[in-house]
Amino acid sequence: MSGETNVRRSQRILHELNEKYPQAKSFDLDGRGLHFVCEVEPTEDHSEYDRAIEVIIDSKPHKHLKMTQYYKILRGSLQLYIENQELTLGVGDEYTIEPNTVHWATSKDECWLQITSRPGWTKEDHILVEIER
Repeated sequence: MSGETNVRRSQRILHELNEKYPQAKSFDLDGRGLHFVCEVEPTEDHSEYDRAIEVIIDSKPHKHLKMTQYYKILRGSLQLYIENQELTLGVGDEYTIEPNTVHWATSKDECWLQITSRPGWTKEDHILVEIER
């Protein structure tokens, strides 16, 4: 929302996630107010997969050694950066990210997406990567 502070935007997004998914844990992934996660089906319930709703404005470059991620855009649009490739995804689009692939994303309109990970997401398998953006 235009003119909205980072703190207010974070509160609004987390409130909306909590309203839509009241049984799920929602949080700011890295404390910057630019990438939010709502654990709809967390890894703790079944290690073979997890399902989350994420709201991305700007995610940090990272890779996963073990898991494959399946993206499905629910709202907004996403600029997805895969290694040296840039893709634009819109509502209904799907994309698969294989293990060991450096990726990150940005959105000008707070992209909401469903991400299913196999095996389930773990902090140890979320490896930040330093690159020039």
